[in-house]
Amino acid sequence: MRNLLLGICVALVFSRGLLAQCPDGTPPPCRARAVTRGPAANSVAVLVFDNRARDTSLTLLAEGLADQITSNLGTVARLEVKSPASVRVVMEQGRREPQRIGQALAARWLVDGQLLPGRGNVRVSVQLVEASRGTVRWSGVYQRPLDDLFGVISAVADSVASAIVGALAPEERARMARRPTRSNEAYRAYTRGLAALRRQTEDDLRRAVAAFEDAVALDSSFAAAYAGLAEAWMWHDWFQPPGPIYARARAAAERALALDPRQPQALVALASVALYHDWLPTRAESLARQALALDSLQPRGWAYLGSALVSLGRNEEAASALHRSLSLDTLDVAVAAAATWGLTMLGRTDVAIAVTGRLRRLGLDLELQHVRARLLAGRCPDPATRFTAPVLGALCNGQPELARRQADSIMAAAERTGTYLDPWRVAVGYALLGERERALAYLERAVEARSSGCVLLAVDPIWRELRSDPRFAELVRRIGVPVPQNR
Repeated sequence: MRNLLLGICVALVFSRGLLAQCPDGTPPPCRARAVTRGPAANSVAVLVFDNRARDTSLTLLAEGLADQITSNLGTVARLEVKSPASVRVVMEQGRREPQRIGQALAARWLVDGQLLPGRGNVRVSVQLVEASRGTVRWSGVYQRPLDDLFGVISAVADSVASAIVGALAPEERARMARRPTRSNEAYRAYTRGLAALRRQTEDDLRRAVAAFEDAVALDSSFAAAYAGLAEAWMWHDWFQPPGPIYARARAAAERALALDPRQPQALVALASVALYHDWLPTRAESLARQALALDSLQPRGWAYLGSALVSLGRNEEAASALHRSLSLDTLDVAVAAAATWGLTMLGRTDVAIAVTGRLRRLGLDLELQHVRARLLAGRCPDPATRFTAPVLGALCNGQPELARRQADSIMAAAERTGTYLDPWRVAVGYALLGERERALAYLERAVEARSSGCVLLAVDPIWRELRSDPRFAELVRRIGVPVPQNR
C-alpha cells in the first residue's frame, strides 16, 4: 500500500522524469538537420555489466563496476564518456543490441562486460565493441583477488582508453590509477552504494545509505563516500520528512569537504541542501559555481545552478544553465527534474510539451510531465490522446470531478495508513483542481515542514490563482526569498 500511495502521490504533480536533447546534442527546441552526423570518434559508453556469477548479491557490484570504469575513463579529457544514467535508461528500452544502444547514446564505442564466477577473485570478461557494426575491437579477461577491485577497474579503463585514443600520457595514466581510498573493502562498499543510488527507489536508497556508511566506517577519510552518502540522504525527501534527511545530507557533505575541499560532488550536494531546504538560492548559486569551477561537465551542478537562478529571477542566466545541464546529460533523473521544473517556470511549456511528447512516442513513460505542461499551458484536453494518470490525467481529459475524487481518495488512504506525503506536492494537486482552501492549508504545512518546493513558491506559475490572497503572500514572506521584480 505504501508504495502504491507514494506512486499515486507523484501523479498529483510532475515527477522526476526525463527530458530529451535534440539529435545534434543541443537543448530543445530542435533545429532542422541538414546533415546527419555520426557520433564522435572518441565517444564511449560503459554498459551495465551482466552478473554471470551465481551469487545474486554481486549484482550491485556488477553494476558498480561499470560506474567506476566510467569514472576512470572520465579522467581522460580526450574521451567523450556517456553518463551511467543515460546508459541505464537506454538499456532498459530494448534489447542489448550494439547498434541500437550506440545510436541512442551517440556513442561510437561500447564497453560490454560480464562478472564471471570466481572463488575469492573478481573475474570480468570485457569487450570493446564498435557500435555501428557490432564488431569487437578487442576483448580480455581480467582477474584480481576480491580485495583488489580497484585493480580490475583501473586495468580495464586503461585498456579501453588506450584502444580508443592511443598511448596514454603519463599524467593521464596517473590520474586513472589514483585510488580514492586505500581500503579495498571500503571501495567495494562504495561501488555498491553508487549502483544502488542510481536506481532511485526507496529500498535502493536505503541500500545506498547502508553501503556508503559501511564505506566511511571502514575508511573515515574516504571523501567521495561521504559525498555519495550526502546525495543518498538528500533523495530520501521523497519518502520521509525533510528536516532530519537534509540535516544528515548536510553533515555528510560538510565532512566530505573537510577531507577534500576540491570534492565537486560534495559541493553539488551542499548546493542542493542550501536551495531546497535552507531556501538560500544565493548560497546555492555560489556552491554550484564552485563545483562547476572544479568540474564544468557536471550536469547536476548546472541544474541546481539554473534552479537557484530561477528563484532569483535571473531568467536568461537560468535558462542557459538549465539547457547546459540537459546538453550534458539528458537522461539523468535529477537533471531532468530540475530542468523541467525550471523551464516550466520560465514559461517554456511548449518546449516541455514537444519534448515529452516525442519521448512518449519512443516508449518512455512521460505522461505526468506531458500532462502537467499541457495543463499549465492551457492545452488540455488533447483530442489526440486520452491520459491514464490519476488526478492530472483526469484533469487533462476534461474530467475534473473524477480528478477530485481521486485526490480525496489518495489523501484519505494516506491519513488512514500514516503514509508520509510531501505537503507541497499535495498542495500542487489541489491547486490544479482549483481547491484554494485545501491548497493553502497544505502550503502552510509545507512551509512548516520546509518542503523543498517552497523555495520557488514566488515564481511557480502553478500558484498564479493564489497570489492575490494575503495568506499566500504571508507564506512567501515567511520563506524569506525576495520576490523577483520580473514576477
